[in-house]
Amino acid sequence: MMINMMVRMAFRAIFHHAVRSLLTLLGIVIGIAGIIAIVAIGKGAQKKARDQFLVYGSKSISIYRGNWITPAKSKKQSKPLMLDDMKGICAQCPSVQYISPFAVRGRIEVEYEGNQSSADIVGTNENGINISERTMRSGVYLSQYDVEHKENVVVLCQEIVESLFKSQNPSGKVIRINKHPFTVIGVIAPPKIPGRWDGFRQPNIFIPFSTHQKYFGNYLEQISMSTYTNEQVPEVTRQLEKMFRAAHHLEEGEPNDFMIEDLQTFAAAAEEAAKSVGIFAIIAALIALLVGGIGVMNIMLVAVQERTKEIGIKTALGATMNVIRMQFLLEAIAICMVGGIIGVTFGISASVVLDRIFSIPAIVELTPVLVAFFITVLIGLVFGFYPAERAARLRPVEALTEQ
Repeated sequence: MMINMMVRMAFRAIFHHAVRSLLTLLGIVIGIAGIIAIVAIGKGAQKKARDQFLVYGSKSISIYRGNWITPAKSKKQSKPLMLDDMKGICAQCPSVQYISPFAVRGRIEVEYEGNQSSADIVGTNENGINISERTMRSGVYLSQYDVEHKENVVVLCQEIVESLFKSQNPSGKVIRINKHPFTVIGVIAPPKIPGRWDGFRQPNIFIPFSTHQKYFGNYLEQISMSTYTNEQVPEVTRQLEKMFRAAHHLEEGEPNDFMIEDLQTFAAAAEEAAKSVGIFAIIAALIALLVGGIGVMNIMLVAVQERTKEIGIKTALGATMNVIRMQFLLEAIAICMVGGIIGVTFGISASVVLDRIFSIPAIVELTPVLVAFFITVLIGLVFGFYPAERAARLRPVEALTEQ
């Protein structure tokens, strides 16, 4: 009963000085709104960063000739990748489900009935679509027969379809790639989430690897593969490194003359980077909360000064130090809670607005909201304790006689 009365008195005091209370709340509101919005956007950014890397195959691993990240110090020339390397991988890495050679020629002219465009021509085999975890929008993908017989067939991406065919159905049409005729057998669907480098790369179209060798040169740029499960990726990566170091006769301590890339590692690194940025932003929001807490302490000290006679009368009528202390603590907590509620509302609203207008992903979860409310109560307790203690220690005679 006593607590209910104190709570009502606390909110009555807040609304009695509405403007002053609102100004006091600003630091709390900004801090809490910042935490909610930053955590929501941070979660969304982490997920987007991970998805952007994994959009081309969550279980995929690629090995490249040369090492442009850590160039080899030895004078030996890096060995080229060979199609026989694929047989070795299949023999020594039973966890590999799909494997494919890849070769890319960039910015090749593509033409159909006067309409022209340019694209990266990707040579691959029938497993390319499974490794990248893409789907077909229409038609079919490359087959083993196409690869074995060096067929002049092509799978287009949607950008090339729009450039060359406008509203026409491209299936069965003959286009010219670098003046060579190719029959369109399918259109590959775009990834659900745009890849991290999509803004910098040309549209891709896919032809059999053997046909790519016939027209663009007998070289192998990379070998890509995918495992049966995500958990098998690290082990296969270790097996590949051991296998290729032995095949390339690299001595202990000598840098790799090849590079192995698995998208899970890149995704984890991008996710961690997004998390680090979020932590710094949360620290800034906590500083705003600290400033808000100081404001609460200041306003509560002013309230104690203004209500010394009220405190003296209550003490004279039998109110104990604990009652006086509890009353002012509840007022401080109430101020912070009101600020927390407004801050949570603004934070969630800001997350939604940024997501819808600027396409900044935001994931609002219950835990940060609950933590935000806990922080507001904690701020009320910490910064309201000294004013409450000061009010509780006022002597009745001094309080009643103070002008």
